[in-house]
Parts: sequence; structure tokens; C-alpha cells
Amino acid sequence: MDGRYLHVVIYTNGELEEQDIKPVTDYLDRFNTPLPALMERKGRYSISIPVQIAMLQQTKSRLKAVAFIERDHKDVIMTRIAASTYFKDIAVKSFFDMDQAIDWLSQHFCQTPLLPDAQNSA
Repeated sequence: MDGRYLHVVIYTNGELEEQDIKPVTDYLDRFNTPLPALMERKGRYSISIPVQIAMLQQTKSRLKAVAFIERDHKDVIMTRIAASTYFKDIAVKSFFDMDQAIDWLSQHFCQTPLLPDAQNSA
């Protein structure tokens, strides 16, 4: 995180399950407002149904927008699925250029600085 948005890099090639997501949700819960996020995929992964349901129900309270950095058409399809399902309540956009993704987040969603809520930081 550069102080304005959360930078998430997903390295796994397996299925994301609830135990994989808990450290992320615990971190996001330290903030009192939803965050903008830059998402980079380094692996090829799937998301378990329970995680997809949890994301659908809880994303809006944790994230305000997601800019995905795409590597190829497979990533674009994954982003379209995310935007129409578990991320349907937030702004989602695909980019092949990281600088353009950061510009989009900065212009529309970033707050400076993003600081954890003191009550939730312990």
C-alpha cells in the first residue's frame, strides 16, 4: 500500500479458500472506510464458492473500487466474472498498464493517507 490504495498481488495457482482470505479480511477490517485496491495476478487461481459468497456479502464494506492489472484475455474474463458477481457492488475496471490503473484509482477513489482506525489496529 502506498498510502492511497491497497496493492494486492495474488501468487497462488490453487483454489482460494476461507483460510487464505482471513488474513486479508482481518487487515481490511482495521480501516473504518472501504479502500481502493490495485489487484495483480501472478498465478492462475480459482475462488471457492464459500469465499465468493463471503466476498459478495462483505466486499462493499471493505473495498470501494478494484483496478485489475491484466496479463491476457484469461485475466480479462476473470475480471468480468468478478465485476458481475462477487464485486458487483463496487467499481471494477481492467487495465493492461499499471500506471493507467493507478491513475484511475487516484482520480476517482483514493484518499490520502489511508490510516488504520486506532480502535482496530491492535
